[in-house]
Order: sequence, then C-alpha cells, then structure tokens
Amino acid sequence: MQYYPEVPMWWYIIIGVITFAFICIATKIVPNQLPLWAAVIGILLSFSLAIPMTTLHAITNQPAPGAAMYELIAGYMLPGQPISNIIFKAIVFTTTNQATNFALHMKIGHYMKVPPRIMFSIQIVATIISCIWVTFIQDWMLNNIQDICTPHQEQGFICPGSTTFATASIIFGAIGPQRLFSPGAP
Repeated sequence: MQYYPEVPMWWYIIIGVITFAFICIATKIVPNQLPLWAAVIGILLSFSLAIPMTTLHAITNQPAPGAAMYELIAGYMLPGQPISNIIFKAIVFTTTNQATNFALHMKIGHYMKVPPRIMFSIQIVATIISCIWVTFIQDWMLNNIQDICTPHQEQGFICPGSTTFATASIIFGAIGPQRLFSPGAP
C-alpha cells in the first residue's frame, strides 16, 4: 500500500467546503426555522465528534448512539422549534455517521489493497449517485403510492421511522428539554 499515493488533504478540504456551502445555502433558501448559526454549530459538533464516534465504532464494532444527544442539544439551543430540532439532528447525525462510514470503508479498502485515491473517488461518486437516486425514489413514492405513511396503507408503507422522528421532534423540539430535564421539571 505504501506505493500508492495518499489522498491529498486539499481533496478533503474541497469536499468539506462544497458540502458546507450546500448546507448553508439550503438553510437560507428553504424556510425551515433553523438559523445559520445553529447549522454551523451542528457542523462543528459533528466535526469534533467524528473521531471519538469512529474510535468507539472501531473498538466495539457497534455504532455509538448519538441521536438523542443531538436532539437534546438542539432542544436547549432552539426551544419551541421542532422543525429546527429535526434539521439540526439530521445535520449532526448524518455528518458524523458518514464520517464514520467513510473511515470504515477506507479501512476495508486498505485491507483489500485498493488505492486510497480510488476509494475516495468511489465514495464521492457513490454518495452523489445515491443522493440523487434516493431523492428521486422518495419523491416518486410520495406522489404515486396511495395512503403512504398512514397506518392503514395496503402494501405496508406505514413509515415507522417517520413516526419516531416526529415524536422525538415534539418531545425535544416543541415541548423542550427545559420542561422535561431541567431543575424543577417533573
């Protein structure tokens, strides 16, 4: 593996800058209640948690759960804003999870003697294709499957993950952790 050139640091920086710009633009364009400063804090939080979460995953072979912690942080930062809570959680969880998966895939590529630059390129291309494809499929499903995400959907498309996500946004976003966990709360 020492004969293959490493991935230059500027490749990572370019990807980081581009994705950060996408998050900032999406936060400003789409009316979603999430202030830009909260998105920046989410990115900084995921940046600081990527190595510890990846280390825990590497040692235990189990992903470290962090979703509730992100919801709690967002609940204290943005009380009474369930949509902001969901978006903050999605930014931090997805960024940290993708960093962990990227490190794991690079490790597998190293063991399989795949050059690091090829592994990096494959990860980027696969991410772009999957983002476009998943968005297309989800849009098609929401527009073409009757009664999707309802309890009585005929083919079983009841969306249990969405219910969990919505419940968490109400608990940590609308009600807020101050009312549940702060001094004097029940």
